[in-house]
Amino acid sequence: MDLADTIVLFFFGNGMTETISNRWVLRNPKASLERIVDYPEIVGTVLAARGITTRKDAERFYRSENIPRHDPFLLPDILKGLQRLDEALLHAETIALFGDFDVDGVTSIAVLKIGLERLGAKLITYLPDRFSEGYGLNQNAIHQLAKQGTSLLITADCGTSSIEEIKVANKLGMDVIILDHHTVPSVLPEALAIINPKRPDSSYPFREMAAVGVAYRFLETFYSSKNLPFPAEDLIDLVALGTVVDVAPLVDENRTIVKAGLEMMVTNPRIGVGALVQQAKLKNQLNAEQLAFALGPRLNAAGRLDHAKLAFDLLTTQDLQIAKQLSEKLERLNLQRREECAEAHALAEELADNRTDPIVMVGSSRIHAGIIGIVAARLAESRKKPAIVYERQHEESRGSARSIPQFDIVGAIRKESELLERYGGHRAAAGFTIKNENIEPFRERIINTAAELMESIDPRKIIEIDAEAALGNIKGSELRGLLAFEPCGHENPKPVLFSKNVELIEKKRVGSGQEHLRLKIKDGGITWQGIAFGKGDLELGKQIDIVYSLKKGWYERTEIEVFDACSSGLRTIEDRIAT
Repeated sequence: MDLADTIVLFFFGNGMTETISNRWVLRNPKASLERIVDYPEIVGTVLAARGITTRKDAERFYRSENIPRHDPFLLPDILKGLQRLDEALLHAETIALFGDFDVDGVTSIAVLKIGLERLGAKLITYLPDRFSEGYGLNQNAIHQLAKQGTSLLITADCGTSSIEEIKVANKLGMDVIILDHHTVPSVLPEALAIINPKRPDSSYPFREMAAVGVAYRFLETFYSSKNLPFPAEDLIDLVALGTVVDVAPLVDENRTIVKAGLEMMVTNPRIGVGALVQQAKLKNQLNAEQLAFALGPRLNAAGRLDHAKLAFDLLTTQDLQIAKQLSEKLERLNLQRREECAEAHALAEELADNRTDPIVMVGSSRIHAGIIGIVAARLAESRKKPAIVYERQHEESRGSARSIPQFDIVGAIRKESELLERYGGHRAAAGFTIKNENIEPFRERIINTAAELMESIDPRKIIEIDAEAALGNIKGSELRGLLAFEPCGHENPKPVLFSKNVELIEKKRVGSGQEHLRLKIKDGGITWQGIAFGKGDLELGKQIDIVYSLKKGWYERTEIEVFDACSSGLRTIEDRIAT
């Protein structure tokens, strides 16, 4: 890799001022001493910062596709689930597949449908309507499936908290297999099998699969038990897509799956994925970031503003023309979603006003239920505290919560579950339905809970730095080693470097509203091109310190993505840790 490649700098910090909103923290201050000595210095330091200090561990990290996966029979209830599925196929029973309306739920049902159809299964697929049914299993859907002759119900990405709904299913003669990954409540539903690696009694070594990963392992294990060739090449891209978009940690099995799935998307793309890639104007060499921020929002737009079946149909169609039409519709929905999100976020900020509560909670009939999660995420980002946004309806309201890394939002919500009709989620994100008369008591209680739990929490965003490096001295071997950390995402972020005393030699406002800055930066005799998005009015000094990552950009150029910056000498990493 040639260091003469153009490097573009993307600035997302709070600028070069003395008011620092982020904390810079060395992931491991001793990493440079613990590194693998015969690796390039920066690469070895970054690996050591991630706990990789031997050649064997480094080989496992870089060649994760060769690592044996965990024994699926360590998943709780999997044997009972496999036996019941075998019985259903043997007797040609009607099997209903019920999933959530987000990308993890949609890909889970797509994987199960494709895999079970090849076994001759008699299937019904059911994705709930966000607006008329809400999140998770509901009794009306179960009654509807019973009327269609369902005797085995398989849920994916939901069900772990559906106690009353599964009681109804049992009364109507259905056995229920739950394939899920959500936080496990203290009382479990009376399902035939609850296959969830987060169960306290699970012996499975990896707890962080997405629901689509659980569905994939379940299906793969069934094929293996029948000595049938498993069609992994027809499914792995869907598993990768659901895993990345659901923000599952890209470590262990997830990283192996995503690597393989991305390769399949490039070498033999699914018709629907190919159509979506065209709509998003992406290059062929897809990465995890593009799945998360380009394909994911378009697919999720279906369940947010219309019906998740649009995304499901796109991912399962074999017709090129249908794929083109569906991808165009999703593109339009995504544009509509962006506009509505901007308006709703402005309203939410207005409603939040200057309140100093430790958790933000706002709601309105004017905030669409399909985008409350996005608005909550933006509020949590802007306010640097957990946020809940709800759409107020006539009798009930639907809420969505997003949190900061230090605060378990679903745990806080669970404490007030007696006020809720239903709820579910993760540590970082959750959803619930609540009767309107319970909104104010819920607000009061969860604010008190947050005040108690967040008393000792520093809400500032923490940027973990792997290594300090002179930007102008980064070698080609180091670039290759750092770029090979892909696929990167949650819990396997891109290597983050810190460089001091970078010279800013030119700046120019660009963009239709002059909202960005185009920059020219010099370090070590090398000049780099840069752009600071959304920072057109930023006042910059001549010497700056930057925190950044490397990535491949358009036309195979190496780019730098800068997460934060400040005037040189203003603050050191140690100063930020101390403050």
